[in-house]
Amino acid sequence: MKKRGALWLAAALLLCAAPAMGETAAVTRGTITDTVFGPGTIQPASQPGVYAAVSGTVGEVLAGMGDEVRAGDILLRLEDETLDAQIAQLEYNLQIAMGEVTDVKTHSQYKYVQLTDEAGELRYDVNTGEPLMGKYSNEITIRAPGDGRVMAIAIEPGDDALAVYREVGYVMMLSTDGRMKVELDGIDGAGLAPGDWLAVRGEGIDTKGRVVGLARRGTQAALQVMSDEYPMGARVGVYAPDGTLIGEGTLEINKPLAVSAYGGRIKGIEYGVEIGAYVEREDVLARIEWSDIPLYLDNDSVLREYAKAQAALEDAMDKREALAVTAPCDGKVASIDVSIGDSVEDGAKLGSIVGNDGMRVILSVDELDIVQVQPGQAVAMSVDALPGVKIAGTVEKIAPIGKTSSGVTAYDVYVTVGEADSRVLGGMNVSGSIAVGTAEDALLIPTDALCKDAEGWYVSMENGEARRVDIGLMTDDLTQITQGLSAGETVAY
Repeated sequence: MKKRGALWLAAALLLCAAPAMGETAAVTRGTITDTVFGPGTIQPASQPGVYAAVSGTVGEVLAGMGDEVRAGDILLRLEDETLDAQIAQLEYNLQIAMGEVTDVKTHSQYKYVQLTDEAGELRYDVNTGEPLMGKYSNEITIRAPGDGRVMAIAIEPGDDALAVYREVGYVMMLSTDGRMKVELDGIDGAGLAPGDWLAVRGEGIDTKGRVVGLARRGTQAALQVMSDEYPMGARVGVYAPDGTLIGEGTLEINKPLAVSAYGGRIKGIEYGVEIGAYVEREDVLARIEWSDIPLYLDNDSVLREYAKAQAALEDAMDKREALAVTAPCDGKVASIDVSIGDSVEDGAKLGSIVGNDGMRVILSVDELDIVQVQPGQAVAMSVDALPGVKIAGTVEKIAPIGKTSSGVTAYDVYVTVGEADSRVLGGMNVSGSIAVGTAEDALLIPTDALCKDAEGWYVSMENGEARRVDIGLMTDDLTQITQGLSAGETVAY
């Protein structure tokens, strides 16, 4: 930590009072940079936690400390023995609600019919005298839950929508990001690294895939193909640049979106909806008939009960999907804090991921120097554990409250860091130098040539003259002279 207080001035005055040492120096022009020093540690720029979205028991752990992961990769799976039974009951409740809806007597096509009361008498508006009309239909629609390309269609006219959904898990499958993936298991991953491009070949398929994840000491790999134009489930081989077969797998949708349906018979698939077609959220994909007896759409109470049953089932389905705990970002696993068999509660922290968005350094700067530090200033750092390794950064922000220890107060200075040596790891200690001021084309003399008395700063000239000077920036070695000297003159000390 740089100190220029009473002790430094006392040393300077003693030096000026001592007999001349016979040193001389010319007044020169150059650049001077004043710096503030501080020790610190390297930290990840981001380290988001991995949290449980539902309660359950840890059934499978798929990633460990140090594994490279991509956002959305499954890190571990939870189990909930009661959830499957709950879903089965909710599916039954939905069928009952659907049956109550289809029992309502209505007309077979969209048609307005005058309503009657419980005694069968026609109803009229009490204010206008106009007949009260009800809208009838036996048809509802399946709509796209999001934008994407149609990758699979599991239904055809006449199918029971709920039966298909329960058997396959979807009535249609969409690709939402225009990409596909291949997952390999049991490979020799020596030499593979995230970002490598490998050939992906199969029947009618000749493309490339980028390695986006390695796990299990390189025996598992995930590749991403930058197109979803290929058949879902197609068998492919993955080849190294030299043509060596690395492994085989199937092409799957990178970010799939299942289209669900919980009841009714498929009347027809909408024109233009086919494998490879693009659809947008809320587009009609297919039409459903509830039964041969059409649905009376104005029967609000029956429809509300059905909607409640459907919402309860969808909520349970969402909970089952949430049992798969995924990575919140691209990065490297810092920790998995649970083991198989552990019980966890909704919201519990299960681990953390070190993000791929770089590092930052937190420097501790003395209160005497912190007033000179501002966001945007350049920082040069050396790594204590790696001699010769330098890191460049920029002051991002300064903690508004200092930390006091043994009577000394210091402030945390957060420094953003650019690219660094791959050997630099989180938690390493660094020594930082913050450039708090720079003057170019400045008049410079050795700091040791300065003297100070009650009237201010002065220097001894080569001819013995004592000349008063004003100073600017000062470092341990050089001092800027703002008045009193000219370039080319010589000072003695």
